[in-house]
Amino acid sequence: MCAKALEGDWEFKSEGCDPVKITVKNIMGPDWMVACMIPKGNMMVSMLKKVEGGFNLVQFNCSKKETKDNQELEAEFKAFLEKGISNIVKEGKILKITAGDVQKEFSFDDILQKQEEEKQKKLAEAKLASGSGRFG
Repeated sequence: MCAKALEGDWEFKSEGCDPVKITVKNIMGPDWMVACMIPKGNMMVSMLKKVEGGFNLVQFNCSKKETKDNQELEAEFKAFLEKGISNIVKEGKILKITAGDVQKEFSFDDILQKQEEEKQKKLAEAKLASGSGRFG
């Protein structure tokens, strides 16, 4: 699997909670980072090393902010990530992440892509409205 295919922003939706956002990034060579943002909660980062057949956890960090919201969701994701991500597979617009004996499915989060497209569209409209910018 091409590294670029796994990289990007993904989200995990569960009923009654804001979506959990994750970012997957190939830092360089075999070094990967998976950042997990819990809505109104802590941020977690897994530093991984790509090995034959999957990934090994190198380091796991979690911010220690006192939170009241989404505590169960945060505890679930912290326990999941502390096990160490062993595999990441993309199937269409779904990213499957395995840690321990648990697999979670994330959908592609295209919010940043949509914002960039909207910005480019407005920029193009502004250029058209202003004409060539030359005085005749």
